[in-house]
Amino acid sequence: MKRFPRIVLCACALLLTGLAWAKPQGEFPPAVAELTIDANGKRMPGLAYIAQGAGPHPAVLLLHGYPGNEKNLDMAQALRSQGWTVVFFHYRGAWGSEGEFSFTGAERDVQTVLDYMRAPANATALRIDPEHISVVGHSMGGHMAVSGILGDAQVRCAVSLDGANLGTRGGDLFNNPERVAMWKGYSDQLFMLAGWSGDKALKEFEQRGKALDLLERIDHINGRPILFIAADSEVIPLDSQILPLVEALRDTDNSKVEYVLIDDDHSFSASRGRLIATTASFLDKHCQ
Repeated sequence: MKRFPRIVLCACALLLTGLAWAKPQGEFPPAVAELTIDANGKRMPGLAYIAQGAGPHPAVLLLHGYPGNEKNLDMAQALRSQGWTVVFFHYRGAWGSEGEFSFTGAERDVQTVLDYMRAPANATALRIDPEHISVVGHSMGGHMAVSGILGDAQVRCAVSLDGANLGTRGGDLFNNPERVAMWKGYSDQLFMLAGWSGDKALKEFEQRGKALDLLERIDHINGRPILFIAADSEVIPLDSQILPLVEALRDTDNSKVEYVLIDDDHSFSASRGRLIATTASFLDKHCQ
């Protein structure tokens, strides 16, 4: 068996020990806080990645997708290192949150968490500037991010990361049998979404599709900046889901809409650095 020189082993041990015991310096170091957020009597777990310094800091509400396997917490860490406090949570019925999941319920949950972040005691504890809160979401969370800014006049900016438009005018997600069967089968597997199934998903689109359609609400953007980062994949179709929303928002008064296309998969697996840098640059320029 090959043996390494003893001096190398000792050096590694000392290095690991130093890392284990190193602590941030200063009165207001970066921190992580566990959150319990009440949504109509149901508890939603969350995390706050609190930026270094007394603040108050600009903040981001980071929204995961359907069901949220990719949580983009590397982006949360990176934004925190650049002075942003980032709040992440699970919608009702998702990943252990109490209650049952639904798309309409998730839209309401976003508004609940925005109110939570702005509440004076919470804003003070998390070092958040309540007047500088933006929303960033991936996939279904991209829909929720756009819904969040359209539904809340106090939100500064929004970023949609290969985000969907879940409404009836959203195109071909549900209007052909093959895609419906695929969607239903996938939804039936999502045990981490409580009370959910493919049948419930399709029923919600049938009953609430028009209300979910982001194109019905674009006149509420009021000139606030929004960034779309699309992936060149088939998960969220560009022509029916993303580009119609980009074009409609660009046609609004005083529009501030940016669009970037990255040749990668739906989770931007090979482009994490570019994804994070593009998002951070937009937030720093428009949203602080």
